[in-house]
Amino acid sequence: MLPIIRKTLIAFFVTISMVLSINAQGTKSVEVEVQLDGYCPVAYLVMEKSVKGDSKYSSTYEGEIYYLANADAKKMFDAEPEKYLPKYDGYCATAVAMDKLMESDPQLFSVYDGATYLFSSQMAKESFDKDPQMTIKNANKNFESLVN
Repeated sequence: MLPIIRKTLIAFFVTISMVLSINAQGTKSVEVEVQLDGYCPVAYLVMEKSVKGDSKYSSTYEGEIYYLANADAKKMFDAEPEKYLPKYDGYCATAVAMDKLMESDPQLFSVYDGATYLFSSQMAKESFDKDPQMTIKNANKNFESLVN
Protein backbone atom coordinates (compact mmCIF):
# COMPACT_ATOMS: atom_id res chain seq x y z
CA MET A 1 0.00 0.00 0.00
CA LEU A 2 2.85 2.41 0.83
CA PRO A 3 4.46 2.17 -2.68
CA ILE A 4 1.10 3.09 -4.30
CA ILE A 5 0.71 6.17 -2.09
CA ARG A 6 4.30 7.20 -2.79
CA LYS A 7 3.83 6.81 -6.58
CA THR A 8 0.56 8.75 -6.42
CA LEU A 9 2.19 11.58 -4.46
CA ILE A 10 5.13 11.71 -6.87
CA ALA A 11 2.77 11.81 -9.86
CA PHE A 12 0.74 14.54 -8.15
CA PHE A 13 3.79 16.73 -7.47
CA VAL A 14 5.16 16.21 -10.98
CA THR A 15 1.80 17.21 -12.45
CA ILE A 16 1.55 20.30 -10.23
CA SER A 17 5.08 21.41 -11.08
CA MET A 18 4.36 21.00 -14.81
CA VAL A 19 1.17 23.05 -14.55
CA LEU A 20 2.97 25.79 -12.63
CA SER A 21 5.79 25.79 -15.17
CA ILE A 22 3.38 26.09 -18.10
CA ASN A 23 1.49 28.92 -16.39
CA ALA A 24 4.73 30.77 -15.65
CA GLN A 25 5.77 30.52 -19.29
CA GLY A 26 2.39 31.78 -20.48
CA THR A 27 2.47 34.84 -18.23
CA LYS A 28 3.77 37.90 -20.01
CA SER A 29 4.78 40.99 -18.15
CA VAL A 30 2.82 43.91 -19.49
CA GLU A 31 5.01 46.93 -19.94
CA VAL A 32 3.05 50.14 -20.20
CA GLU A 33 4.62 52.73 -22.44
CA VAL A 34 4.44 56.38 -21.46
CA GLN A 35 2.65 58.30 -24.18
CA LEU A 36 4.10 61.28 -26.09
CA ASP A 37 7.61 60.16 -25.11
CA GLY A 38 6.90 61.67 -21.70
CA TYR A 39 6.00 65.14 -22.97
CA CYS A 40 3.22 66.99 -21.15
CA PRO A 41 0.02 67.25 -23.26
CA VAL A 42 -1.18 70.27 -21.23
CA ALA A 43 1.97 72.29 -21.98
CA TYR A 44 1.23 72.23 -25.71
CA LEU A 45 -2.02 74.15 -25.25
CA VAL A 46 -1.31 76.23 -22.16
CA MET A 47 2.33 77.20 -22.73
CA GLU A 48 2.57 76.48 -26.47
CA LYS A 49 5.80 74.62 -25.70
CA SER A 50 6.91 71.01 -25.72
CA VAL A 51 7.80 70.32 -22.09
CA LYS A 52 8.93 67.01 -20.64
CA GLY A 53 6.54 65.73 -18.00
CA ASP A 54 7.51 64.40 -14.61
CA SER A 55 6.70 60.82 -13.57
CA LYS A 56 5.54 62.00 -10.14
CA TYR A 57 2.71 63.86 -11.92
CA SER A 58 1.50 60.96 -14.04
CA SER A 59 -2.09 60.29 -15.04
CA THR A 60 -3.71 57.34 -16.72
CA TYR A 61 -6.41 57.85 -19.30
CA GLU A 62 -8.00 54.99 -21.23
CA GLY A 63 -5.18 52.69 -20.13
CA GLU A 64 -2.44 55.03 -21.35
CA ILE A 65 0.05 56.81 -19.06
CA TYR A 66 0.85 60.49 -19.49
CA TYR A 67 3.45 62.53 -17.64
CA LEU A 68 2.46 66.06 -16.74
CA ALA A 69 4.80 68.97 -16.08
CA ASN A 70 3.49 69.86 -12.62
CA ALA A 71 0.56 69.49 -10.20
CA ASP A 72 -1.51 72.17 -11.93
CA ALA A 73 -1.08 70.50 -15.31
CA LYS A 74 -2.11 67.18 -13.76
CA LYS A 75 -5.30 68.73 -12.35
CA MET A 76 -6.13 70.26 -15.71
CA PHE A 77 -5.48 67.01 -17.58
CA ASP A 78 -7.45 64.90 -15.11
CA ALA A 79 -10.43 67.26 -15.41
CA GLU A 80 -10.52 67.26 -19.25
CA PRO A 81 -8.07 64.78 -20.80
CA GLU A 82 -9.67 64.87 -24.27
CA LYS A 83 -9.09 68.62 -24.44
CA TYR A 84 -5.33 68.21 -24.07
CA LEU A 85 -4.61 65.07 -26.05
CA PRO A 86 -3.12 65.63 -29.51
CA LYS A 87 -5.47 64.93 -32.41
CA TYR A 88 -5.28 61.70 -34.40
CA ASP A 89 -3.95 59.72 -31.41
CA GLY A 90 -0.69 61.62 -31.72
CA TYR A 91 0.05 60.48 -35.26
CA CYS A 92 1.45 63.01 -37.71
CA ALA A 93 -1.50 65.17 -38.79
CA THR A 94 -0.05 65.84 -42.24
CA ALA A 95 0.53 62.13 -42.87
CA VAL A 96 -3.04 61.32 -41.78
CA ALA A 97 -4.26 63.95 -44.25
CA MET A 98 -2.29 62.04 -46.92
CA ASP A 99 -3.99 58.77 -45.80
CA LYS A 100 -0.94 57.41 -43.94
CA LEU A 101 -0.12 56.69 -40.30
CA MET A 102 3.29 57.98 -39.23
CA GLU A 103 4.75 58.30 -35.77
CA SER A 104 5.25 61.87 -34.60
CA ASP A 105 8.05 63.73 -32.94
CA PRO A 106 6.42 65.17 -29.79
CA GLN A 107 8.62 68.25 -30.06
CA LEU A 108 7.12 69.16 -33.45
CA PHE A 109 3.62 70.50 -32.90
CA SER A 110 1.17 73.22 -33.80
CA VAL A 111 -1.77 74.51 -31.82
CA TYR A 112 -4.70 75.40 -34.02
CA ASP A 113 -8.23 76.29 -32.98
CA GLY A 114 -7.69 75.01 -29.42
CA ALA A 115 -6.24 71.63 -30.42
CA THR A 116 -2.74 70.15 -30.61
CA TYR A 117 -1.41 68.54 -33.79
CA LEU A 118 1.87 66.60 -33.88
CA PHE A 119 4.18 66.03 -36.85
CA SER A 120 6.79 63.56 -38.05
CA SER A 121 9.09 66.20 -39.55
CA GLN A 122 9.62 69.93 -39.81
CA MET A 123 8.43 69.75 -43.42
CA ALA A 124 5.16 68.10 -42.34
CA LYS A 125 4.64 70.84 -39.74
CA GLU A 126 5.31 73.58 -42.29
CA SER A 127 2.84 71.99 -44.70
CA PHE A 128 0.18 71.95 -41.98
CA ASP A 129 0.91 75.54 -40.97
CA LYS A 130 0.40 76.76 -44.57
CA ASP A 131 -3.18 75.47 -44.71
CA PRO A 132 -4.33 73.94 -41.41
CA GLN A 133 -8.02 73.88 -42.37
CA MET A 134 -7.42 71.79 -45.49
CA THR A 135 -5.04 69.45 -43.66
CA ILE A 136 -7.53 68.94 -40.83
CA LYS A 137 -10.41 68.40 -43.27
CA ASN A 138 -8.47 65.67 -45.10
CA ALA A 139 -7.14 64.12 -41.89
CA ASN A 140 -10.62 63.98 -40.36
CA LYS A 141 -11.87 62.22 -43.50
CA ASN A 142 -9.05 59.62 -43.41
CA PHE A 143 -8.40 58.93 -39.75
CA GLU A 144 -11.18 56.48 -38.90
CA SER A 145 -10.41 54.20 -41.84
CA LEU A 146 -6.69 54.30 -41.04
CA VAL A 147 -7.07 53.16 -37.44
CA ASN A 148 -9.66 50.47 -38.25
